[in-house]
Amino acid sequence: MYSLRKRLNENSNVINVQTEEGHVFNATCTFHPPASDLDISNFEKQTGFLLPDDYIEFLKISNGCRLFDDINYGGEIELYSLDQIIEYNHNLYDEFEGCYDIAYIYQDNLVINSKLVSQNKKNYLFWKGHIEQFEDAKPLEMSFELWFDRFVTCQGAKFWWWPIYTAEL
Repeated sequence: MYSLRKRLNENSNVINVQTEEGHVFNATCTFHPPASDLDISNFEKQTGFLLPDDYIEFLKISNGCRLFDDINYGGEIELYSLDQIIEYNHNLYDEFEGCYDIAYIYQDNLVINSKLVSQNKKNYLFWKGHIEQFEDAKPLEMSFELWFDRFVTCQGAKFWWWPIYTAEL
């Protein structure tokens, strides 16, 4: 995240992005003020959701953000603040207690499974289509930190879809 913010600062908060289909556009990223230890503690108490350590470190830098917004058309990449997580997850996964959406990315949601976090599993992150149920979620086999690093490297591309597309399609 620090490298992305440095690139933005060096370029008047605008970076040039090239998508996997070759489209090039100028983008901005907006970071929210950090969450405090008290904010994080209150969130866990209020929701019962367990936050992974690497995600907590992100929240202490930026309590949510918008990434790679096209300066002409906007975008659909939002990593939720703690308040948004509460708002958007109200009774969302009742039968999958401990699972909660943390982001909306072009019709997909990122989901943390806090049961896996409580078991000290590092691969606790899932993705699912925005209107799908959690039972349709697919494991990303990664942590938030690894996902974020790859997502920034891919300049906002949904890299988790790439194995779906082959030279045969």
